[in-house]
Amino acid sequence: MVWLSLICVVFLLIIVILAVKIITMKKDVDAIGIEFADKLKNDTNTGISVSGNDRSIRRLAAEINVQLKVLRRQRLRYEQGDSELKNAVANISHDLRTPLTAIDGYLDLIDNESKSADAERYIGIIKNRTDTLKQLAEELFRYSVISSPDYDMPKERVSVNAVLEECLASYYTSFKQAAIAPEVVLPETSVYCSANRVALTRIFSNLVGNAIKYSDGDLYVALADNGEIVFSNTASNLTEVQVKRLFDRFYTVESARKSTGLGLSISKILVEQIGGSIEAKYADGRLMICIRLPIQ
Repeated sequence: MVWLSLICVVFLLIIVILAVKIITMKKDVDAIGIEFADKLKNDTNTGISVSGNDRSIRRLAAEINVQLKVLRRQRLRYEQGDSELKNAVANISHDLRTPLTAIDGYLDLIDNESKSADAERYIGIIKNRTDTLKQLAEELFRYSVISSPDYDMPKERVSVNAVLEECLASYYTSFKQAAIAPEVVLPETSVYCSANRVALTRIFSNLVGNAIKYSDGDLYVALADNGEIVFSNTASNLTEVQVKRLFDRFYTVESARKSTGLGLSISKILVEQIGGSIEAKYADGRLMICIRLPIQ
């Protein structure tokens, strides 16, 4: 009977010791998780510290610290490369603008001279290609500016209805050439958001231009009272894989060779800078881009 009581006491002590150890390890693991999240958020050079003496927990913390150092080096290389790329894009676009402006000026002078029908046709082709190059250079420069961390975008109270209507009206000729009769649904009352009017116009213009490129002949635009805007069109030439990459910078599908692939990337950056969100979906042959703006 005495031995049985002694064995029970020993087992009870073991259970208590194990329970204390488990609780201590859980606290250490929770502390590691909190510190790990903090290191990722603040990107500090300090490692994760552990107050407990458990070897497994300390080994886990040491391994995480090793991986954090690798992650910091990779992040630094990415940020340096991204900054160098943006600077290169800005410089290249700036260098392109000057000769293109000069070419455009000389083409205007030649256009005023007497010339044959073939020469006039060739000059028209050159002017068209020059305008395309100027547009691409401008898009490159705009992307390098708005993606800079120093870019300051002043905000104001803007009527989303008015900006959207103006944007759609400015594409009247393009809609006619593409044989697209857009269906537009707007609320009776004005929807206001805190945004930059120029930025909002650029967002809508890029999305409408994108719809004209990929549409099979239709476009549906709807603005809701809660600030949600939907641009939807039939696009049988797209795939789900392509749609998932539409917001990637420099990504273009084969049918849009005259594009830098920056239009939707610019829209995404601008939407996020004003506190909104944007996403693209593809189902049953239809492309749908949805924007959510912070309304007032």
